[in-house]
Amino acid sequence: MGAGRMAKVHAASIVNAGARVATIFDPVSAAAEALAEDTGAKVCATAAEAIADVDAVLIATTSDTHVELLYEAVKAGKPAMCEKPLAPSYKQSLEFVATVGEAAARKVFLAFNRRFDRGHASVREAVQSGKIGRLEQVTITSRDPFPPPLDYIPRSGGLFRDMMIHDFDMARSIVGKDISSVTAHGSSVVDPELGKLGDIDTASVTMLAADGTIITILNSRRCAYGFDQQIEAFGATGMVMSDNPRQSGFRSFTKEAPGTDAPILEFYMERYGPSYTAEIRAFIR
Repeated sequence: MGAGRMAKVHAASIVNAGARVATIFDPVSAAAEALAEDTGAKVCATAAEAIADVDAVLIATTSDTHVELLYEAVKAGKPAMCEKPLAPSYKQSLEFVATVGEAAARKVFLAFNRRFDRGHASVREAVQSGKIGRLEQVTITSRDPFPPPLDYIPRSGGLFRDMMIHDFDMARSIVGKDISSVTAHGSSVVDPELGKLGDIDTASVTMLAADGTIITILNSRRCAYGFDQQIEAFGATGMVMSDNPRQSGFRSFTKEAPGTDAPILEFYMERYGPSYTAEIRAFIR
């Protein structure tokens, strides 16, 4: 479902994982035709037609259409992998589970590809294995190299649902405990036009887990030095960290700047490309 940017990412990952894209539906027929040409898939006129004769459904349309397509997939009895968010609001998410039932809802795989990033997964594994003792603090930094197009904002769900949702999921995944309180701050300082559209571009959140662990999340829609993605877990006996990969292992040594590392990666697919394929493989399994 979909033929835009994320649909193209998932289509390539489906092929890389050894599966096949059978059908494509997108209201923009030119986009659907272009992706079909790349994948050998059949373009369908409706979502119901696209879902009818496949083994599973992947939903990568705009955020505000996810839940209606999930209803279609569940009604057809198909397992579905859906890009985040599940629905535009918490209320609609709860309504979906209540309407389709717990058993059908468990056939929905909500896509959080960063769980499958090797660095992030290693932090989670180290924490859960007790490598750093009792977990005390988690700090998650997530900064994009540049803001999204303004026409994307009204249908995105906003920074917390569209961008920081990954960090909320990573926090839950690493800590493994319920969250008892959340404090959030947001502002529009990168691009005032984002603020005029009702969104923010700079945010911080502090969460307190039920066991007292403190989680801090920092987000920005703009980062001058590249795609800044870091997770730090601090415990009683040590610390583990998922750092920014570099463009290469190159370092330069000059009088002005001794030991300068190569720049960090500049785009999300450079950093997270392999995680999308790993995520598809997990869904197929």
